[in-house]
Amino acid sequence: MVPEIEDVEVPVLVVGAGPSGATLALLLGRHGIPVVAISRHKGTANTPRAHIFNQRAMEVLRDAGIEHLVKPIASTKDEIAHVAWLHTLAGEEYGRVYAWGNKPNLIGEYLAASPCEMSDLPQSVLEPILVEEARKLGADIRFSTEFLSHKRRSDGHIVTRVRNRVTSEEYNIISQYLVGADGARSAVLASLDIPIDGKQLDNAFNVYIRADLSRYFAIRPASMVWILNPDAPAWSSHGSIRMVRPWSEFIVSMHNAQGNLNFEPNDEDILKRLRQMIGDDSIDIDLLGHFRWTINDQVARTWQRDNVLCIGDAVHRHPPINGLGSNTCISDAFNLAWKLAHVLKGWAAPSILDSLTAERKPVGDGIVRRANDGMLVHRRLWAFMGSTVAERAVVSQALQSATSDGMRTRMKLRSIIEETDDEFNSLGIQMNQTYVDSPLTVVEQGDRPPDLEGLNVMKKQIVSTFPGFHLPHVWLVRDGQTARISTLDLAGHGSFVAFTGIGGEGWIDAASELTSEGKVTVKAYGIGRGLDFLDAYWDWEKVRAVEEDGLVLVRPDHFVCWRCSQSCPNPSGKLREVMRRILGQ
Repeated sequence: MVPEIEDVEVPVLVVGAGPSGATLALLLGRHGIPVVAISRHKGTANTPRAHIFNQRAMEVLRDAGIEHLVKPIASTKDEIAHVAWLHTLAGEEYGRVYAWGNKPNLIGEYLAASPCEMSDLPQSVLEPILVEEARKLGADIRFSTEFLSHKRRSDGHIVTRVRNRVTSEEYNIISQYLVGADGARSAVLASLDIPIDGKQLDNAFNVYIRADLSRYFAIRPASMVWILNPDAPAWSSHGSIRMVRPWSEFIVSMHNAQGNLNFEPNDEDILKRLRQMIGDDSIDIDLLGHFRWTINDQVARTWQRDNVLCIGDAVHRHPPINGLGSNTCISDAFNLAWKLAHVLKGWAAPSILDSLTAERKPVGDGIVRRANDGMLVHRRLWAFMGSTVAERAVVSQALQSATSDGMRTRMKLRSIIEETDDEFNSLGIQMNQTYVDSPLTVVEQGDRPPDLEGLNVMKKQIVSTFPGFHLPHVWLVRDGQTARISTLDLAGHGSFVAFTGIGGEGWIDAASELTSEGKVTVKAYGIGRGLDFLDAYWDWEKVRAVEEDGLVLVRPDHFVCWRCSQSCPNPSGKLREVMRRILGQ
């Protein structure tokens, strides 16, 4: 007989405590919403896994109040400045590129995009912080607890059956909402019978090591280097050495370019391959762990069914190209948290949750396509360089040859490596999440979206206050004696925020009146001389796209949901009408 314990009741049950689940628990805690999060694992991630953190994800962590905790322990953008391709780590270099905002002609674009910087923060370092901070806010996070099944009661509540994997106790968690954030093998998504489009491609093998590789990385600070070594065994024909901590901890990823091989290497096999990749037998290598993982090209057809919602790798599964995985998971949580909070507080209708698929699925589908397109570039490079000693000798000779064939070979190598710029310097794919077609977006008659003709939206950031676009980052100051503050720091934090200017005092009064009724919070700020903030560099004037007395209304997740070109005779009535539409009331 399996022992029984009492049912647990909570507004939100989150299955999964990785980047998406733990971030959601933290954000719900900041909204004052009780949450239980369960994970079948014994604890937080025991290997580094995801690591590149882009500016959009760091903005979420900033809003969640933990940027000051993670920034000092993250590797800086200067320490991840390159990606290189080498014969061995100690051997010949075939090429390198600037990465992650360090390309000289792009540095200004990254600085202008956000108050946050690119950084490298291993998942194994981030997750404990997310969990600890969520618990401080009241989140009940239970490890070694697995999801078994769920059913919907007649009153709409969800009864989820779970098992403690240590004691074998089974019990029910009753919640108004169930969120599946349980990764690429999501049991929650599977229980909903939601189709998964796409397929699993093949396997790769990761080895977690400790080794002093400073002599090879300090000269060329890099988030990773690819090793194109023809001496490799079939199960590991190509691989990369990825920095975890400079320059002493690394994840070595081993790929098979020929297809899915299920060879299980032992420690001796792994050490031999590591020495082939490093090319320096004097290096002491400490094996910390190894595991196989699957390269996916998969998206869920929908992200929700009734009051069960799925986010993160449960619904978008892809290789780690562009470093978009955990970053997108964190943004998924940011999107969902405020909606759940507003519904549970009675400030919004449950129908606003239907926007999750409409808003986030296009983002998820897009990053899966980009990551897999980027993977194909690497495979073309592997094929071009050759996988055998004989093939590599031909390419190496041509690369040094003063012949037309040699010139073509050098140009081809450069051309393929330059294609990786779409992976390592794509500000747009990181920042251009848009919700223009969302049911929560209100567009005034005659308002027009920005003209994107000729703009490479994968590489360049869209800066616009059109409803459905992310609020532009602009520096403001209270006065000449105070430090500057970003528009993103005024927005978010669980509230709607309205920005207006000189002559827009009616909007500020309207927001205050609406907030005083206790049914929603709308903060309002005036930007202009004599108002709350000065437009420090006149940048808000350049991007606001409304008159000084107009209004830009921003959701709690930093997305513009409405703008009005100028003031109107009844600002209070107009703002109230728009908020009712956005909140589904």
